[in-house]
Amino acid sequence: MSEKQRKKVLWDAELELWLDSQREWAETAAAAMVFADAPVEAISKDLALVRESMTASGQDAAALFGEPYAYGRKTGKRHRAAPQVLEGALIFNTFNGAVRTVLASLGMLLLLLGIWTGFSDGWMNESYAGPVILLFVSITVLMGIAFWGWLLRTRGRLRIALAIWGAVLLGFAGSSGLMVALGDFDAAGPPNWVMPLVGLILVAIGLKLPDEKARELIDDAEWDDERYFNHASNLLRGRYLFTRTQAQIALAEAQAHRRESSDGGASDEFGNVEVFAAQLAATLRTPVKRGVLLRRVGFSVVVAFFGFNIISVLFEGPITTWLVIQAVIWLGLVALTVFTLRPTQIRAETNERQRERKADARILATTDDD
Repeated sequence: MSEKQRKKVLWDAELELWLDSQREWAETAAAAMVFADAPVEAISKDLALVRESMTASGQDAAALFGEPYAYGRKTGKRHRAAPQVLEGALIFNTFNGAVRTVLASLGMLLLLLGIWTGFSDGWMNESYAGPVILLFVSITVLMGIAFWGWLLRTRGRLRIALAIWGAVLLGFAGSSGLMVALGDFDAAGPPNWVMPLVGLILVAIGLKLPDEKARELIDDAEWDDERYFNHASNLLRGRYLFTRTQAQIALAEAQAHRRESSDGGASDEFGNVEVFAAQLAATLRTPVKRGVLLRRVGFSVVVAFFGFNIISVLFEGPITTWLVIQAVIWLGLVALTVFTLRPTQIRAETNERQRERKADARILATTDDD
């Protein structure tokens, strides 16, 4: 029996036991648990507990547990493995995830460029020369490697992340130098209609890649206090965007306590270092706001680059219908950017993300105790 079939049997077997009038609630709650990355076995058990509670009390699920989506999301998060809680917001957290992201990104780039140039230049024309297509590929791969460096940074590997980013910058410089060296070499690229097709194929291949087994938390049982607190500091700085000073202040009390205690190690007293860092990170709001602002700035830079290209074409002319459509899209993105940069929006997202950090810290504390 395949994994997909096994999940379907477990899922249907429990749902069949529900009353018809309550089955929609169960399906919505179960779907919310899936989106929260809960294991299928846990979903079936939770639905069974809800069903038994309804039978014992005589009340329906909504009266006992509230809205199905909210219940499923909250319950599903409690069942996530600790590494999923820690890295659930990342673009990827495995090697296969990195490959999937690169393939999907390159595929979407070719898909959008193909459609864009197909409408503007004609579907049979070759808008991009061969070297330019190679540049697209190299940039996408380098971006994937850069994101892998970010993943390592979130795991406290700050120096390795810096080395990877340095190599990526050299790669960008090398790609640019290659384009200059090629000069007038103008090998024909694919027709515009081919690019969306290839893009869809790359996206499909990326989505078909199997998921890897979730990693375990760092084994820090044999670490001395110095290594433990150094790694906790790196996690606070790399994963939670603390400054070096903020990390030192956050760890000061625990370090002072350990200097006065000789029993066991820091991991025996404070638990796993990743869980410990997550609990400390939930207490400070400034790094959360820093992350929100960085995401806003990154999006603004992309919009500005997009706008620079459109404005330069508008000045060069001629002004076509497709160019007007691009300008309208860009103005919409500018409006969205201005809206998201409003202090009230930044404050609201900061508060929401801090609430999520606190909720994750509570989940991790329960997991660590288990």
